[in-house]
Amino acid sequence: MNLKIGMTIKNLRAKHKVTQDQLATFLGVTPQAISRWESETSYPDIELLPSIAEFFSVSTDDLLGLNRTEREKRLAEIYDVISMHDELGSKETAIPEARKFVAEFPSNERIQAHLANTLCRVYMWDGEAESHLAELTEAEKIYIALIDRTEDHEFKNNMITRLASLYYNGFHDTLRAERIMATLPSMQNCREVTRSAILSEDGRDQKPKQEYIEQLTDRLCACLTDYIACVIPNDPEGWNQKIAYYQQIVDLYCMVFGDNLNHYHGDVAKVYRFMATYLIAQGKTEETLDALEKMCDHAVAAEAAKPGDPFTSPFTNCLVYGEEWGNKHINTAYYCYYKMQHQGRYDAIREEPRFQAILERLREVAKCITPVKDWKKK
Repeated sequence: MNLKIGMTIKNLRAKHKVTQDQLATFLGVTPQAISRWESETSYPDIELLPSIAEFFSVSTDDLLGLNRTEREKRLAEIYDVISMHDELGSKETAIPEARKFVAEFPSNERIQAHLANTLCRVYMWDGEAESHLAELTEAEKIYIALIDRTEDHEFKNNMITRLASLYYNGFHDTLRAERIMATLPSMQNCREVTRSAILSEDGRDQKPKQEYIEQLTDRLCACLTDYIACVIPNDPEGWNQKIAYYQQIVDLYCMVFGDNLNHYHGDVAKVYRFMATYLIAQGKTEETLDALEKMCDHAVAAEAAKPGDPFTSPFTNCLVYGEEWGNKHINTAYYCYYKMQHQGRYDAIREEPRFQAILERLREVAKCITPVKDWKKK
């Protein structure tokens, strides 16, 4: 067996920002011994393996490079559950589940972030954040540790954003929120703006500019969707205007991405679900069902989208649906189904055949998802 333990130790040291001297002091060996291991001119004594693994919070199998297939399979399973928890996780089981995952993979950044995110999701928005300061402080410490040690700049910025939200919404500390947000790059100097401006300026390659258009549209439409619902006054006389605004958002999605919206079908489904809430509040049964049917059409289309599917608009025809979007579309289908099943606003039309048909279509799309109540069993 070709052991790569020296390279593994070197990579772990770099990841955790540990010097050879620091590791040597902990193990009671010389820095030169660490250097020889990492250059693979010698191996550490077998008695030292548990201590090395303990130091880096990994298993001895990880050090020896064993069971990688099983480990990667298990991580993929956990990531699937994390994606579901982020959307629909039960508050009663989410935190114990997240702690179990951290105990299983204590040095995995994504799993640690999931625990912090879950603590915030459960305790930051319940109206009694002050009574959960211990849990929110735990989340804060996790975010700070991840920000300090990660080498993934995008992940780091995501953690900074999460921490800023925790300061503002959990601790009600605007000053700390502003300070941590100040460490993020400005929009003017971000990667997407720079690539779009430099790499596309002579017309040779329009993909960077299209990627910028995609991200701008994604962020703008998401912000507008929530702004219309949460910021614009919710007066009945303004509901028709809100519906008109939502239709304009749908039109913008279609203009930028073309006939095949791919995973953005899920975002459009959300817009139609919002439209339906204002239509049902006005007692407009047929219009509500029309909106819900369009919501369903887009949720089903999103589920059918596959990585590699192209966009067709001239604004994004250099781009394809990528693997990084994960199960976003599936979550949308399940979320729409869940809302229609449990929200009382639809009771007046619940027995309508069209309503029941929409539910059935969504159920068929969502059936591939492990029900929330069964996650803990799995």
